[in-house]
Amino acid sequence: MSSKLLLTAIAVSVISTPLAFAQSIPDPLEGREVFTADQLVSMVWDHNPSVAERRAAIDVAFHRIETAGALDDPEFGYNFAPQTFGREGQGLNKRIEFSQGMPWPGTLKARKNSAVLRTDAARAHEHGLRLELAARARTAFAEYYFAQQAMTIHRESHALLGDLKSVAESRYVAGRASQQDVLRADLELANLDRHLLELARMLSVTTAQINGLLNRQPTLTLPHAEISAEIQRLPSLEKLQELSTDEHPDLKRLDAIVAAESSDVTVAEKAFYPDLKFTAGYNSLWDEVDKRTIVGLSLKVPLNRNKRRQQLLSAQASVRQTQSQRANQASQLLAELTAAYAGVVESLDSIELHENTLLPLADEFLKATLTDYESGRGGFMEVISAERQKLQIEEDLVRSHSSAIQRLAELELRAGGSLQLHSSNIDGVQ
Repeated sequence: MSSKLLLTAIAVSVISTPLAFAQSIPDPLEGREVFTADQLVSMVWDHNPSVAERRAAIDVAFHRIETAGALDDPEFGYNFAPQTFGREGQGLNKRIEFSQGMPWPGTLKARKNSAVLRTDAARAHEHGLRLELAARARTAFAEYYFAQQAMTIHRESHALLGDLKSVAESRYVAGRASQQDVLRADLELANLDRHLLELARMLSVTTAQINGLLNRQPTLTLPHAEISAEIQRLPSLEKLQELSTDEHPDLKRLDAIVAAESSDVTVAEKAFYPDLKFTAGYNSLWDEVDKRTIVGLSLKVPLNRNKRRQQLLSAQASVRQTQSQRANQASQLLAELTAAYAGVVESLDSIELHENTLLPLADEFLKATLTDYESGRGGFMEVISAERQKLQIEEDLVRSHSSAIQRLAELELRAGGSLQLHSSNIDGVQ
């Protein structure tokens, strides 16, 4: 094989290897025709690389627990007197020594406790990430759902306006309408086409966001978005505030860090006491056999008290800092939770108003104006205005559904857990 062919083969191998690896990763959306927000959240948790990163952080913290509570390795020493080698009657004189350092009682327990609590903090951090990813996934799903549904509504309106334009053209040819009616229909159709371009851009952006969360190529197509039809009730604000205060992973993470730093304070306090070293050995240099076995205890005296005092003050300041951070975080979460709750209530009321009142009225009004126009009693502008109003109400209803999904996601993020409230048909508010 020539050198040129060899280089080409190597290049193809290097390029194709990562591509083959990427293709071997299963596509979570493969074969799906529809998907829901709950399904998307589950898929994001399984495929988003940041979750694996947080899991690795938990493993790192966990594997530090054993080392934090372990003693230092013992020391072994062996010395001999070379000139005694081969001496008749005595042999080689040697000294063997074994020693084990031991920190002041309670130090190792405090170190291990600190490592255990930091592992708990890492687990809470991973839980918090899952909440953030769920909120991002539901928000992107809501925008994707809105763009998808709004485009369907606009296409239906486009078809309706096309029929109206045909009627206007027939009436214009028959001399029963002016050319302005035809031009108004063309203008409305052009405005719909313009808005469809905006919706197509939104659909493309949200598709890329969802694919990014799933670790897919940004331009890959997505299935049809579907909203769950389960009927649920919204818990009271007081219950959600209690849930957030007791269970929110951000607060639990800070609680674990405060406890770990309190253990660090204990370690810093123990540093004022001497470390111990136990020694056992055998020294054959002594002529008397009773003197050859040696057992001893030595102390590592902490003379630099100022250094240890500064370490203690620093550890105590870390506790106060994290406690203040925790109090601020709790206050902020409750304020954001209250705002999110009000947003959910507004979205649910808006859905009910649009479905039960506004949309039926818009349908009736459009039918009435179409009947009047076809009979010659009404003007074309009234039909256009009624169609435009119905289109806006339909789009507002879809936006209310989308906003409900996003605001429920925000509410769950602030409450600190899943509320199972991802339905578009939530029964009411307790």
